[in-house]
Amino acid sequence: MLYPTIGIPRMGTGLFRQYDQYQYTRCLRRAGASVQTLAPHASPAAVENVLETCDGFLFPGGPDIHPERYGQDRLPSCQEPEPARDDFELFLLGAALEAQKPLFCIGRGMQLLNIAFGGTLMQDIHLKQEYQHADPLHRATATHPVEIDPDSFLAYLLDTDTLSVNSLHHQAADEIGEGLWIPADSPEGFAEALELEDYPFCLAVQWHPEYMAGRTPSQQRLFQALVDACR
Repeated sequence: MLYPTIGIPRMGTGLFRQYDQYQYTRCLRRAGASVQTLAPHASPAAVENVLETCDGFLFPGGPDIHPERYGQDRLPSCQEPEPARDDFELFLLGAALEAQKPLFCIGRGMQLLNIAFGGTLMQDIHLKQEYQHADPLHRATATHPVEIDPDSFLAYLLDTDTLSVNSLHHQAADEIGEGLWIPADSPEGFAEALELEDYPFCLAVQWHPEYMAGRTPSQQRLFQALVDACR
């Protein structure tokens, strides 16, 4: 398969959301993939069609997921959710997992993966953070270090057990879903990556490699690994 097709949910129709979407698309195309943007249609027929046409999926960043999805009441610090997007992405993720499609989950996507396996989120990390974890004005700049388990797939891909990453989140995975484990964390102990045991290819990171990949080859390797897994 020369050019595998990667499906990525549409992040929105506004100009800034389209700019965000372009960052992911650019990295995937650089890695040798064609990209299919998926409109939010959470119907079995629509998702079945997507599973037939897409070889793998990338679940991108975006707004906070509604806390009712992980059994909590919404706190004032939780941003306005988008229920239709939550519905579609959770349904699509479940179907992709059942079909054992290669998956790469970034930012909100990592949180979505954790919720799909029964995990929960911290609705706001500001009072617990030691480093700045949300720096939207400097999206391509590293803001804090992460430590990586040297025996993890992530360490193999990046060829290191330490890394400096950018950050755009004010929430974090809390209780980790069944079957998932944490291969990288921040100095405060926030989960910065997740891997899924006994699955062909599933990687999730809390930082945003799509903004760093153009100048940092190790970050582009994450997108390349997804595309290679689809091949």
